[in-house]
Amino acid sequence: MATDAPARETYEQLSVGRGGRLERLVPIALVLGVVLTVIDVVWTFTLAPLVQGAQLSEPVVIAGTQVTTKLLLSQKIFYLHVPVAVASFAIMLFAAIWAVRFLMTKSRRFDLYSKTSMEVTLVFIVATMISGDLWTRFEWGVWWTWEPRLTTYFILMLLVIGYFILRNALDDPERRARFSAVFCIVAFVDAPISFMITRLVPSSIHPVVFRTDSGLPPMMLIPFLLGLFGMLLIAFALTRLALRINVDAQEVEDLKERLEEQDAWKTRAAADAALERLRADASNLTAAAPTSDGSASSVRAAAASDVAGAGGPASDGSVDSLAASTRDASAHPSDLQTPSGAAAAASSHSHDSQEA
Repeated sequence: MATDAPARETYEQLSVGRGGRLERLVPIALVLGVVLTVIDVVWTFTLAPLVQGAQLSEPVVIAGTQVTTKLLLSQKIFYLHVPVAVASFAIMLFAAIWAVRFLMTKSRRFDLYSKTSMEVTLVFIVATMISGDLWTRFEWGVWWTWEPRLTTYFILMLLVIGYFILRNALDDPERRARFSAVFCIVAFVDAPISFMITRLVPSSIHPVVFRTDSGLPPMMLIPFLLGLFGMLLIAFALTRLALRINVDAQEVEDLKERLEEQDAWKTRAAADAALERLRADASNLTAAAPTSDGSASSVRAAAASDVAGAGGPASDGSVDSLAASTRDASAHPSDLQTPSGAAAAASSHSHDSQEA
């Protein structure tokens, strides 16, 4: 039965898959993804034909400017721009899945998985926006236009940024994990909208790419698919590497918390021991000091005996003086604990004896 607070897993539980078969595939996936992407780029600029039907058939107005330019070399950014965008959608899908799993189980590792996926998603979204803006600028002559696909994807980027702002604004781990999971799921709703918007609202800038008839000749389709699979492999590898870093960082934070708790416990134990010693010293001091009339009387008798033994008459004045000094010492036992107090008491006793 799930509890309200996120479960506190150990380092090994957070590191599910570390050293396993999936973890060993990470470097292979990264290298293969880079190789496929390099082949895609080389094929794009050497073998892929220029456009073939992707140019404007008639003038259109973009950002208030009439554009008649045909897509030539700048269109080749399509072979990287689209795979990066698709990879961002795929990673965000997994982030939403992990968020749902966290809400169901309250397991901290699912919150960590979701957060890591959102970090990689933001990287791919920013790369998509940069490549898309470069395409728009060099082909249409403008940096931005409020076209449906651009607008919905821009909103998606703002939502992902807002996700991290929310996480940093909350200090309580339980509330941070729960609110972030809900926000991640809500943000993901915009992803399929942005992906399908070109079918709902046809756009001259973003044609429909994924359809039954691809609309691309083999010499254009092959490099596009190579780039798509390569980018997905890179996204997978980056997510696993980022997860490893986040797990290690979480373990460091847990160790810091445990050390702080141990230091606080040791400090509290030392303070308690010091307090007990102070109480014991106070009890011993109180027991050693004469505090009753009987004690004063015994002191008077002892003083009279001492004076008589010294060869002088035991006058009532000398004895009373010594008894009074004894009562003062009883009222202020701390004075007896210092060398000056003890010396003063001895001096007073000697002076009274001489006078007697």
